[in-house]
Amino acid sequence: MAKFLAMLEIDSGEARPVPISTTHLSPDRTVLIIDEDAGSMYLFIGRDVGLIARRMAERVTQSIKTYGFKYGNMIVGKNCRNLVIIDEKEIGSSFRETYQDLINKIELWETVGKSLVDLEKDKPKVVKKVEHPIEPALPLKVEEREEKKIKEPKPIEQDVNAKIGSTILRLLDKFPEMFIGKILRNSDTVIRLEGPQGFLGEIIISDNGKVEIKPSEEFKSELEEIVKEVAKKNIEYFT
Repeated sequence: MAKFLAMLEIDSGEARPVPISTTHLSPDRTVLIIDEDAGSMYLFIGRDVGLIARRMAERVTQSIKTYGFKYGNMIVGKNCRNLVIIDEKEIGSSFRETYQDLINKIELWETVGKSLVDLEKDKPKVVKKVEHPIEPALPLKVEEREEKKIKEPKPIEQDVNAKIGSTILRLLDKFPEMFIGKILRNSDTVIRLEGPQGFLGEIIISDNGKVEIKPSEEFKSELEEIVKEVAKKNIEYFT
């Protein structure tokens, strides 16, 4: 029975084949690697992937693990019983070896240029490494991650909190399933807004209390309309 290696990118709740390559393991992507030879699936989640996109990718992966993925007239991955989630934000020393082994296998087969390879029939091309090969981006070192954990988002001052509260409530009227998360970017506190529709925008609070709302391009008109309504009452706090 043939065994296959496949790579799928999961985006907006849908999986689509992509050529097997380490270039797809980027911080803003979720990628599923199906390795029937090892009987395993590897779900790679980039460090910049939001919570909603992550959950959708996990649901799609569980479905593929149960029913397989239809590739032409074949069903791939149905017999893979082991699922390994490789979260780029959480990779520690225990996962480094697993991640590197996966990288090595992808690098071997990316020379074929297919999204699905028959591990028995297809043969990887032997390519000599150039003098300065471009290595795939590896996750943060453990010590670098520990340093970043110290940097927590600052508490939002009560007066600023009152100013942006009406904006968030108005946004929730428009996007009732909106997810709100707070992160620190340089010295600014950033409130990220996401919904099932995708990334909605950000509210950026600077050290001096200034509030800037940056909508995504896709939802720019909707958010700008809401911001204008709120800014009529608090115009001095918005840029």
